[in-house]
Amino acid sequence: MFLADFPPTLGFEANAGQHYMIINSYESKNAVSSGGSTPPAPLQASTAPKLSSIGLYIPAGALTTSFTGNYEAKEGAASSARTGGAFRGEGTLAEKATRFASSLGEKLTKSVLSTADSGGFISAQGLSPNNYTALVYRGPNTFRQHTFAFKFFPKNSDESETVRKIVQELRIGTLPRMSGGNGTLTDSFFKSPRHHTINFYKGGSGAGGTGRGNSQNTKLFTVGKSVITNLVLNYDPQSVVSFHGDGNPVQIDMSITFQEIELQINTKDSVGGGFDRLANQTAVNQNQSTSQTTSEQQRVQEVFLDQDAGPGPG
Repeated sequence: MFLADFPPTLGFEANAGQHYMIINSYESKNAVSSGGSTPPAPLQASTAPKLSSIGLYIPAGALTTSFTGNYEAKEGAASSARTGGAFRGEGTLAEKATRFASSLGEKLTKSVLSTADSGGFISAQGLSPNNYTALVYRGPNTFRQHTFAFKFFPKNSDESETVRKIVQELRIGTLPRMSGGNGTLTDSFFKSPRHHTINFYKGGSGAGGTGRGNSQNTKLFTVGKSVITNLVLNYDPQSVVSFHGDGNPVQIDMSITFQEIELQINTKDSVGGGFDRLANQTAVNQNQSTSQTTSEQQRVQEVFLDQDAGPGPG
C-alpha cells in the first residue's frame, strides 16, 4: 500500500494538533462495491484492502458541502394525497368517509372544469381552474461533489519526490483498467477506476506516521465513498517555469473533484438502519395492510349506499 503525507510534518504543525484530511483508495469491484467486499446496505465504508492512503492539509475554501431536494410540481397531486390518506388519519369512520368524498369531489371538479375550459369559456371571465397542484418528492437524483484545490511548495528533493508520487497515485486513481484481454486498449472492456474515501482528522501523525490518523474530527460533515471525476495539474501556476536541480517543478497546483457514489439518506427518522418502515415488513404484512384498507373502503361504500337508499319501509 502506498503511504504518503504532505507536508511531512502533517498533524504536528499546530500546538493543539493540525487539522488535515486522509484520502484512501480501493479497487472498484463494481459501481457500488470496493475490492472483494460488498458493504451492507445502506452503503458503508469498504473493508477491502487499501491501495493507497494519502494525508494532505485541508486547503482554504474546501470545507463546503451541499444537500439538494428533488421536488416537482404535479397537477392533481394534492387531491391524490388526500384521497390516499383519507383512511390513514385519525377520526371516526364517518369523518374518514367525509375526507374521502371531499378528495374525490376535487378530482371530479378538476376534470369537469378542465373540459369546460377547453374553449376558454371560464378563463375568459378571469377565472382559472384549480388544478390542485402539490410539490411531489421525486427521490434523490444528485450525487454530491467535493472539490479541493492544493498548492504544493516542496522545499527539497525529498519533498518534491513525495509530491510527485502523491500526484501520480491520484492520477492513477482517475484512470480505468482494461478487462477481457491482455491489459491493452484493444481489450473488450474498461474496468472502473478506484473508489476513494475522504475523512478529516486532528493531530496524530497523518497517513504515513505511527498514529495513522486515528483522531478523526467528527464535528465536520462526512463524505461518502467517491470517485475522482476531474483532476487538473498546473506545473507553472505563477506563469514562471522554474525547476529544482533534479527536474521537479518548484510549485504544483492541483485541483481535484470527487463525486460520491452513495446517495444521502435520513437514518434518524427511520427504522431498520435507514430504511422506511414499510421496507421492513414482509409481503404478508403488506398484503394484510392492503386488505385492511380495502375493507375500510368497502365499509365506507356501504355507508354511502345506505344513505342513498333512504329510510326503509315502515
